[in-house]
Amino acid sequence: MRSPGFLSFVYVAIGTLFVLFAVLLVQLEGWGFLPILLLGLAALDYLIAWHFIKKTGKSPNDK
Repeated sequence: MRSPGFLSFVYVAIGTLFVLFAVLLVQLEGWGFLPILLLGLAALDYLIAWHFIKKTGKSPNDK
């Protein structure tokens, strides 16, 4: 299994890509369903990354 630090980096990177795609879509077509969906997915990715970041500092014996 991958370390929580690596997974948090992956989720932040994917969330940032979703934000960039949403910004590009808004500049080209304006606000619509797809940019809002992409920003929602980015927010979800950032929340998951935050969960893994919090998990990084804990030892396996801590709960």
